[in-house]
Amino acid sequence: MSVSEFAQASAAAPADRALIAGTPVRRRTAVAGTVIMLTLLGAVIRVIVAHQPLFADELSTYWISATHGLRGVMSLMYGTGAIKHAEITPPVYFVAAWATTRLGHTALLLRLPSLIAGVLTIPLVYHLGLRTIGRRAGLIACAITALAPFQIYYSTEARAYAVMMLLASGSTLSLLLALDSSRRRWWVAYAVCCAGVIYTHYTGAFVLGAQLLWVLVFHPEARRPALLANVGAAVLLAPWLPGLINDYRSPTTKILSLLSPFTAGAVWTDVSHWALGYPYSKLATLSQLPGLTALSLIAAGAACAVAGLILPLRRGRPSLAALDRRIVLILALVLATPVCEAVQSLVSTHTFGIRNLAASWIPTALAFALLLSAAGRRVRVVASALALVGFLLCGLSMLNDVHQRPHYQQAADYVDRTARIGDVVIDETGELSPGPLTALDLTLHRPLAIVRALAPQERDHPFSLFDPYVPLAAASRRAAALAGSHRILLVGAAGDSALTAGGAYRRIAVQDYDGMDVSVFARAGSSGS
Repeated sequence: MSVSEFAQASAAAPADRALIAGTPVRRRTAVAGTVIMLTLLGAVIRVIVAHQPLFADELSTYWISATHGLRGVMSLMYGTGAIKHAEITPPVYFVAAWATTRLGHTALLLRLPSLIAGVLTIPLVYHLGLRTIGRRAGLIACAITALAPFQIYYSTEARAYAVMMLLASGSTLSLLLALDSSRRRWWVAYAVCCAGVIYTHYTGAFVLGAQLLWVLVFHPEARRPALLANVGAAVLLAPWLPGLINDYRSPTTKILSLLSPFTAGAVWTDVSHWALGYPYSKLATLSQLPGLTALSLIAAGAACAVAGLILPLRRGRPSLAALDRRIVLILALVLATPVCEAVQSLVSTHTFGIRNLAASWIPTALAFALLLSAAGRRVRVVASALALVGFLLCGLSMLNDVHQRPHYQQAADYVDRTARIGDVVIDETGELSPGPLTALDLTLHRPLAIVRALAPQERDHPFSLFDPYVPLAAASRRAAALAGSHRILLVGAAGDSALTAGGAYRRIAVQDYDGMDVSVFARAGSSGS
């Protein structure tokens, strides 16, 4: 590939945009069919994953949205009641989850806003790609979005990230449509999406800033409507100002900053899992999910694409002028969140983390798709095929039992079946919960005596530094006092089934549910059967 050919590849996006209206009907039909198939595939995977038990911060969403009325939800969001810092996330997701859980308190209904947003994001990525990197690359980005573990996970989590990514992508697309058509309605849509992003998650502000800066630099003719749209977004955000101040003053922010170190190793883990892996890196490493085979295929596809661009360019280098300004927008959005969060983490509160990078994930998928499609025809076919097969393995791996959220429901069902009157349960499932609920609280149906371990005992407010952490030894002593001659059932992480009760108990049974154990203990000398 010569320098001029590279420029032509970089300019493919504006060429595609100009030919949108004149594309043959057969090609448009084929493209539409492909997008629909990818959306359906992504939807099927997401619906299956969305039935898994609630996990970690989702328990906070459940407590706020499913156990309170709308007034109670808004009071917790604004911090106007007795609990001042129940959350440090804006209210959009919690209000949406409150609405969906009026139909029932299931995990699927609590996650429904994320599920809808995650599915809608798949075709939206194609349309965004069509106006930035071209039709071919847009289809590749659409496929990556449908299959990537990061997207699947957050499309099935009862938190704000999937909705924020949809609104952030919507703000970019609305901005481009406003620039192309000069129609007021798209500027209004852009303003509404910008406000929606901040109402959903604060980390989306970085990509919004990058979008505005790009318009001011590359589209001087649109500076006035762009600034007016942002003023309109600020007006829409004014009612949330008390909640914003409450979140800014929350001690939770500093606590989370202290718990997640900002080091080179932590940054590499965050970035690699953000791009390709399981969001909870402690539960599944990259070698486990997506796995070495998928990683190798994606890496091979990227290497082919890079080789297809670099090797023919030995005689010269392409100038930056060859890059279309909308490709510059995508690259700016890719860098906006990680760079801004890194700077903030260096000088202030640490915000750099896997999920906090979500706002830049869609632009990164678009940039990677552009890389795969920018080389010559043969190279891009091979590169794209390798990478997409790798991402297909990624998506399918999310259905593997080993890579699902812990099997709390199966463990709770076993306790429901086997516990006797007088038996006591030690609950270790609150270790990753922000409180006041644990995973066992939501999945256990019988009214049994429960003693928490590795988490506070509080059940009426989110955990704080003032709520004493209960070590397993203390929980064991408390359970033994309550159980008397009855048994103790310990529900916790697989392999963590030791009971500290002065040697008075022996384990008589254990059930393993892919990451969750239920161990049954009886007093020494009793049959326990």
